[in-house]
Amino acid sequence: MNTTLSVVCIGILCFAMVAFSGCLDSDQNTLNTPTIQPTSFQTPVPAGHHVFTEQQNNATVYLNRTNTLTLTLNENPTTGYSWNISISAGLNVTNDSYLPSDSTGKLVGSGGVHVWDMTAVQTGEQKISAIYMRPWDQVSGNETRFAMTIIVL
Repeated sequence: MNTTLSVVCIGILCFAMVAFSGCLDSDQNTLNTPTIQPTSFQTPVPAGHHVFTEQQNNATVYLNRTNTLTLTLNENPTTGYSWNISISAGLNVTNDSYLPSDSTGKLVGSGGVHVWDMTAVQTGEQKISAIYMRPWDQVSGNETRFAMTIIVL
């Protein structure tokens, strides 16, 4: 009888631990959960529109030809640094703009994001590459870079 009672108590204890494990520390579950970043212009993203950031550096993504994409990269042109971007011929830039993080224009030295909207004009493998540097500097190999491969279906 003692063995049966012990097994039942252990079973109940295990069930209680599993049942209440999600209630103890909800913040721990959010640490590894990726968050969806809103677009820099705070508008809803339409279906078939994909937004990419520095988090997709060196990624390969698959898009339908009917999809559009927005690439947003942090930039601070007040320091002289800006993104020099190159895209393959199968992509078309429909918007190239800079959005400062300080909309008042009073915060000297504040950065923002550079935004490129693109559409695919050709199927197949397309490339985006960018280098973050001052235009008057020579490439040293220590610059921040961004690269992405887009497979357009």
